[in-house]
Amino acid sequence: MDIFSPVDGSVISQVADTTPEEVADAVSAARRGFDVWSARSPMERGRALRRVGEAMLQHEDELAELEARNLGAPLPSSLAMVRRAAQSFFYFGELADKVAGDVVPVEGDYFAYSKREPHGVVAAVVPWNAPIIFATKKIAPALAFGNACLLKPAPETPLSALLLERLMLESGLPEGVVRVLPGGRATGEALTGDPRVSLIVFTGHDGTGKAIAAAAAGNLVPTALELGGKSAQLVFADAPANRLVEGLASGIFANAGQACIAGSRILVERGAEEDLHRRLAERTRAIRVGDPLAPSTEVGPQTTRTQQEKTERMIRDAVAGGASLLAQAELPDSADLGDGYYVAPTLLADVRPDMEIVREEVFGPVAVLASFETEAEAIAMANDTEYGLAAGVWSTDVARAHRVADRLRAGTVWVNTYGVISDRMPFGGIGRSGYGREGGRAAVELYTRLKSVWTSLHDDEVTRDIELP
Repeated sequence: MDIFSPVDGSVISQVADTTPEEVADAVSAARRGFDVWSARSPMERGRALRRVGEAMLQHEDELAELEARNLGAPLPSSLAMVRRAAQSFFYFGELADKVAGDVVPVEGDYFAYSKREPHGVVAAVVPWNAPIIFATKKIAPALAFGNACLLKPAPETPLSALLLERLMLESGLPEGVVRVLPGGRATGEALTGDPRVSLIVFTGHDGTGKAIAAAAAGNLVPTALELGGKSAQLVFADAPANRLVEGLASGIFANAGQACIAGSRILVERGAEEDLHRRLAERTRAIRVGDPLAPSTEVGPQTTRTQQEKTERMIRDAVAGGASLLAQAELPDSADLGDGYYVAPTLLADVRPDMEIVREEVFGPVAVLASFETEAEAIAMANDTEYGLAAGVWSTDVARAHRVADRLRAGTVWVNTYGVISDRMPFGGIGRSGYGREGGRAAVELYTRLKSVWTSLHDDEVTRDIELP
C-alpha cells in the first residue's frame, strides 16, 4: 500500500497489505501468545507495559515526526499525542495488579467468589485521525489484564503503530501477544470475522461499526464501538469570557476538526450572539494554516484527499442552501501548500436544523452557529441528533451547569472546558455514537470477563440443598 503524506500529497512509505491468510496466522500466534502472557503475574505484565511507555518517550521525537507527516497534525500537537499515548502504558501498567473480584455471602456451607479473567484474543480496529492515541488506548488495557491484542490501523496511517509494535517487542513482550496488521477492508473483515477472536473493540465510522457488530453477532463475540459525533457546545450569556473563545475554537479546529468529539454545533444564548460571533470570527480568521512541521502552524491539512473533498463539498452545499459564511481562515499561497489536503477553518451561521452540515458529522474544521432563548430550548437543540458522544456547557452558574449536564444525551459532558480526555475516566457514546466504555474501571470491565467460583465446605458427602432450575 502506498502511504501518502497529507502535507504535500507525496508517497512517504509503502506498507505490506496484510492478507486474510496472514490474519489467520496472526490469530493462531496470538492464541499461543495469550497462553504465555495470561500466565504471567499481573505485576510482571505491569512492569512490561511501563517499559513500553518508557521506550515511547525515548523515541517520542521519531514517533511525533511520523505522526505529523502521516496524519498532518502540527508537530507540537503530534508530540503531545505521543506523550499522551505513552501515559496509557504507564496508567494501565499500574492498574494491572489492581483488578480484584468479590467474596459473596451465600446460603449454605459454601465459599463463593467472583474473579475477573482475560477474554483471550482482542481485535482492535482504529481510525486515522489520532493513530498513536487510539492504538495505545486499546493495546495497553488489553495487555494489562492478560489478553493478546491484534491491532488493525487505518490503511492511511499505519506508520506510528508499526514503530510502536517494534518498541513493544524490544521491550520484552512475548512473540504473538501483540501484532499490528496493516491493511484495508479485507484485512479488517478477516480479523473481526475470525471466530477465535474473543473481543472486538472499534473506533471509527458508524457504518463500519454496524458491519463489525453484525459480524461479531454471528460469532457471539462481545464488542465495544466508539463511533462518530455531532457534539453541541452550549454557550450561556454568563459564560466565562476569559477562556470561552479559545475553548470553542480548540474544540472544533484542533486536529483540523478530525475528532469524533469535535464541538461542531455552537449554540449561543440570544443576546450574547453578536459579541461572541465577532470574537470567534476574529479568532477563526487569525488561525495559521500550513505545513505541520512549521513552528507557526496551528492547523494542518486533512489527513486524506477523500476527507478534504468531503469537507469542502459540505461547506459548498451549506452555503448554496442558505447558510452564511461568517468567517474563514486564509490558506497560504498554493505554492506553499503544494498538493496538500488543506481546508480553511470555517464558521457558518444562519443554518437550518434539517441541513446536512447540522445533522451529519463533517470531520473537518467547520462549525455551525445557532441561537436559543431558554435553557430548555438549548437542551432540546443539543439533543436533536442521532449521535450522543459528547457535549459542552459554558456557564458560570454552577447549578445550571450541573442541571444541563444531567439532561444532555451524551456520554461525556465538559463544563467550561472542552475535549479533556484521561485514561482514568470512562469514555464512550450512545445512539449513533456507539456503545461500551473505555478508560478507568470501565476498561477493566470491558477487557475482562467475570467468573463465579463455588467451593463446598461440607465435611460429609455432597448433598443437593439448592434446587436447580
